[in-house]
Amino acid sequence: MKTRICYLLIFFILFLSFSSCIKDNFDFDKWDKEINYEAGFAAPAVWGNLSFTDALERFDSTGLLIKNDEGYVSMQYKTRVSSAAVQEIIYLNDQTASGSIPSVIFNFSGFDQFGDTISHTISQNVPFTMFNPEAEIDSILLKSGIADIRTTSTYGHSAKLYVTFPSITKNGQAFTRTFTYVPGGGSVHSLGNDFAGYKIDLTQTAANFNEIPIELKLTLFFSGNGVPNTGSIDFSIDIKDMTYKTMHGYFGLNTLFFESDTINISLFNTDDWTIERYRFEDPKLEVFYTNSYGVPSQFYFTHMMAASAVDGTEYSIIDYGVGLPIGESNPYDISYSTNYGDVMIDSLKLSRNNSNINDIVNKRPKWIQFKAKATTNPAGNSHNNFVADNSKIDVEVVMEFPLWGYIYNFDLRDTLDIDLTDLFSEDNPITRALLRTEFNNGFPVEAISQIYITDKYYNILDSVFTAGPEQLIGPAKVDANGKVTDFTQKITKIEYDLDRLEKVRGGKYIILRVHGYTTDAANDKVVKIYTDYQIKFDIGFEVDVKYDGPIDSIGK
Repeated sequence: MKTRICYLLIFFILFLSFSSCIKDNFDFDKWDKEINYEAGFAAPAVWGNLSFTDALERFDSTGLLIKNDEGYVSMQYKTRVSSAAVQEIIYLNDQTASGSIPSVIFNFSGFDQFGDTISHTISQNVPFTMFNPEAEIDSILLKSGIADIRTTSTYGHSAKLYVTFPSITKNGQAFTRTFTYVPGGGSVHSLGNDFAGYKIDLTQTAANFNEIPIELKLTLFFSGNGVPNTGSIDFSIDIKDMTYKTMHGYFGLNTLFFESDTINISLFNTDDWTIERYRFEDPKLEVFYTNSYGVPSQFYFTHMMAASAVDGTEYSIIDYGVGLPIGESNPYDISYSTNYGDVMIDSLKLSRNNSNINDIVNKRPKWIQFKAKATTNPAGNSHNNFVADNSKIDVEVVMEFPLWGYIYNFDLRDTLDIDLTDLFSEDNPITRALLRTEFNNGFPVEAISQIYITDKYYNILDSVFTAGPEQLIGPAKVDANGKVTDFTQKITKIEYDLDRLEKVRGGKYIILRVHGYTTDAANDKVVKIYTDYQIKFDIGFEVDVKYDGPIDSIGK
């Protein structure tokens, strides 16, 4: 904050530096005689101009200044939250199937010589359990997955078992494994089969979703007379650790949770200043969505509170009439993608016309906290749903303050350390100092200030403006629409003679107090701030010096 007021205090710096400047620029060791010197100096100190956006960005670096749709300036505070990872909500369960192929399925007549074979093929439809009992999945492209197949034969004859998943394919080829058993049987396994890149088609059974067929072909090879024609092959199939690249079907009703977050509004969340009265004509709370889910969804806030910097009370933004347009009783239909890879962008704006945001803002909210949810398929069953492994809903919440309104008595206080010891050294040549400020103001704002010099106990030694707080910057002229039409000039002179300098002997602190007002704020006149507004300033000083004595004493 100190940099914001340095121009107003420059004359004090000049007082402290003037003697040292003389010492630094002259070699007094070369002089051995007394002098009698009296003169006055005048010089410019600071001049230039400052745009409104530069000034406000320095004043509050946490707010983002933009040119809004109406052409004037808005200040924004924002935060971004995302839904939980898609595979935490729409995920793949481990799948298990088991069964047995008994000898009773075979007709062994004629199976009595070496070289004879007998085969039988069975098909089994295996349910594919889902993350949601309502879900009806059509297809899955796997990103990862492991398949373990375990088999045990008790047949006395040698045998081969062919296990095929006709609807689990990669590069057009169905997943197949073959198991060979020696006479007398035994256990044969195929573990760790990598399913990455395989596509699972779950529409190839009569159910048309959530099932996969398995084909099992068992061939027995005659192994000798006396070998019994009995036995069985038991099998178990485990598909685990699956994640998907894409999935298509109907996902049912699911709830997507968003983490709680807070927008801190530093404009009102500070002890550095207070505002007696103000008004923003059209504050807005905007919600911007980025949605890569291919699923109809509704978004809503379950909690949205604003904490007042005035009374500390928390006010609900959701409690508004029949319900906020994004409250749980009135959710918002989010635009969603209909093609893999597409990202849909959507937004919703709360304004004074559809919410209580205007009332909330005028209670000086220091923060706004919210929790949100989204639900999928609010309208019911549709098999046009899809998700990808990186699908998510991003939400950016923006609190916008269009700079259209008024401020009455923006009260700013600050304290700085000083040391006026050099003003009272024996060789100090200053007899009078005057600071002249000229502001040509193109902002619809005026500043009234008072500066106090105090001792180390904060007792006031002097008031810089002897007649009371003085206007340093006059408000620019505005038209009926609140737009500036012309600059306003204000010249101020601050003079310190020897008597006033004596009063501030022992000064340790400067206390600054500034009161700011927009043009005609006392009568509730509203103004608008445009990016081309600027203030031109010219600050200069006059110093009178007098010295009577030996030059050598100045150089010490």
